[in-house]
Amino acid sequence: MTSDDLRATVLASLTTAGFTDATATRQSDNIVIATVPAARTAWADFVLASHTALRLADKAGRARYALFPTPNDSEPYSRTVYFRATGPSLAQQHVGQELCHTVRIVPGYTTEVDIPKALATAVFADSGHGGDITVTRLA
Repeated sequence: MTSDDLRATVLASLTTAGFTDATATRQSDNIVIATVPAARTAWADFVLASHTALRLADKAGRARYALFPTPNDSEPYSRTVYFRATGPSLAQQHVGQELCHTVRIVPGYTTEVDIPKALATAVFADSGHGGDITVTRLA
């Protein structure tokens, strides 16, 4: 599936689910960004569950999701991720900072959905802190 196909599919799914003001834009050849009103994230999470979707930080009252087409092959690849981390075990030098880390994706084993766990492992040495990670953007 191309990113244009994914964009159209995501927008159709959101529109069918009653999101009349949803947006879906192609960020790159392999990333689509979808937005919905932040007050409706629970419903959007449900609607987008059939896609490889990564929740991003809200922006201007909109919940944002990065969506990814299924890779065409099994070759590992990397994503550069910008994020914020919170929590009592966060190193002081990282408090309030936007951090950047490269995450390796291995098709068949990991997807972009696993990014928060990978970042938590890198920052906290514990994948259980995935909830303390907020992805702000992808490059």
